[in-house]
Amino acid sequence: MAAALLVSMTACGESTETGSGTTTAEIKTKQETQEATTVTQEISLKTQGIEIDGVENARQLGGYICADGRKIKDGVLLRSAALSTLTEEGAKTLSEKYNLKYIFDFRMDSEREAQPDREVPGAENLSLPVFASALYDEETMAAIRDAMKEGGDREDTYLVLARHKGLTGIYQKMLLTGEGQKAYTQFFDTLLKLEDGGSVLWHCTQGKDRAGMAAVLLLYALGADEETIKQDYLLTNESYKELIAETEKKAETLDLDEAEKKEYLGVIAAVYEEFLNMAVDSVEEKYGSMQDYLKNQLGLSDTDLKTLRDKFLE
Repeated sequence: MAAALLVSMTACGESTETGSGTTTAEIKTKQETQEATTVTQEISLKTQGIEIDGVENARQLGGYICADGRKIKDGVLLRSAALSTLTEEGAKTLSEKYNLKYIFDFRMDSEREAQPDREVPGAENLSLPVFASALYDEETMAAIRDAMKEGGDREDTYLVLARHKGLTGIYQKMLLTGEGQKAYTQFFDTLLKLEDGGSVLWHCTQGKDRAGMAAVLLLYALGADEETIKQDYLLTNESYKELIAETEKKAETLDLDEAEKKEYLGVIAAVYEEFLNMAVDSVEEKYGSMQDYLKNQLGLSDTDLKTLRDKFLE
């Protein structure tokens, strides 16, 4: 994927292609003259990536243009992979540079127990499991258990998930289950009470699926356009580009069709626009729109949405 995306924002929300093939999204911004202006922003790890020693896929939402042309405050909304490999120096960075107040861990209890987060001074770590006991459906879990009984290893698990479309199943139900909605509701409830000057960080295991959907929901709540939301989601592929390249080579040696290869890559490191669309489509089909979902399923009132925007935008 391109190293950077230039997103052009004006108020109509239309996506276009520039002459060079660069995707643009346009959102009008309010001006005192009531005329639309165009603001171009770059979306890449250069602008969004942050250095947290020991942590992968670490980045922030700061700088994205959202409602009324305002942008997200810098260094406040952070996302990453799990903090189990966080070093002492990394914890110091989160505490002293970012004044971290809350960590949202979207992993299951079993995942947390196997690879617990390192503590960050001054930050409260909240367990918000999107899935309470199993990421995958019973048929897939049974296939994984069978593979392990036969002496299978992690690689065999990846193959089972690829052939059973495990990641597809996750994205189809992540925002629809009571567990997921409870987790994301608590996420927003805590964001609403964050005091000025503090920051938050959310993660799952690799910081791409469960954590990725938290970012998607928050960006919708803050009034970001769909192109910005998509490109932020896809930045995971830039974070893990070396691992993805290695996995692509491995996938070519396996007995997998093209759809299964995509699932295989997704289980290990990659994200795809179609997975994001799958989650959004599942919400729109059941609840009408993402805004209806935020209000009716996650309990965000118009006042709450205004509070979030006033708190995190400038």
